[in-house]
Amino acid sequence: MNPVVTGPIIRLSADDRDHIADLVRACTEHDEVSPLNESGWFGLQGLTASHTHWIARDGKQVVGYAQADAREHTVQLMVAPPARRQGIATTLAKAAWQLHPAMWWSFGDCPGARELATQLGLREVRKLLKMSLPMPADQPHDAHLPEGLRLDHFRDDDLDQLVAVNHAAFAHHPEQGAMTAEDARNRMAQDWFDPAGLLVARDEAGTLVGFHWTKVADEDGRPRGEVYVLGVDPDFEGKGVGRALLDAGILHMRELGVEAIDLYVEGANERVVHMYERAGFSVVSTDVGYAPAKPARHQDHGRQSSPQERDA
Repeated sequence: MNPVVTGPIIRLSADDRDHIADLVRACTEHDEVSPLNESGWFGLQGLTASHTHWIARDGKQVVGYAQADAREHTVQLMVAPPARRQGIATTLAKAAWQLHPAMWWSFGDCPGARELATQLGLREVRKLLKMSLPMPADQPHDAHLPEGLRLDHFRDDDLDQLVAVNHAAFAHHPEQGAMTAEDARNRMAQDWFDPAGLLVARDEAGTLVGFHWTKVADEDGRPRGEVYVLGVDPDFEGKGVGRALLDAGILHMRELGVEAIDLYVEGANERVVHMYERAGFSVVSTDVGYAPAKPARHQDHGRQSSPQERDA
């Protein structure tokens, strides 16, 4: 096999998107984890302007794909299972490296990705834990907010407040903290979005101080829930708002008959991990972010920049 890598590509054709989507499905079936996260899917679908793409083809067949997100400073990469260990991942990685020497995601922490990271001189810099809660849950869940706060549903005129609380709650999170109003609207345009599942906490003046954005998706006829985003205004942290919103979302999804509820959380955020553990969640898999061991030069910026600087 002698694949040809095309890129960087700013805008994918409809045919390219279809072929890459087929590749994603093949990798997901083989590895039991998707090689693209939600941001990656948005980039593939052309819903964001920050993604650059590379495609590896063997003749007309797409056998590899990489994308770089200039806003999140991340790279996601995949190779068709039958075409692995033939240098395609390395070729794609080196092509992406020229434009975005950033953090590289390994979803499920696959052995092949660890080998590639070692080969490229990358080191582990982040761990994202996937936690799950089977239904029905053993632990009691009581959505009781502190005095002066009330539980409500999201309204259209809450969007700016939602984005502001999200930004404050995830100020040090490189992906979630960057969510804009346009990003939120893109997410709300997805088939799974249900306004009734976006729960908010308000103070007596009606100001939004926290939210639990739940997600329920149908997987082969079996509904599965997700703690999509749970954010609390920093001024209200440590007062039980987060746990009350978590419980409210769990109760909401339980009423919809989900088989289990999943969530993703930074492994380094021990306080939040412990909150989820107390609610009955346990770790089922780990995603790992790798980055250059030394600062690398951005070809398009002409300056030295480390992942730590970009994520600050």
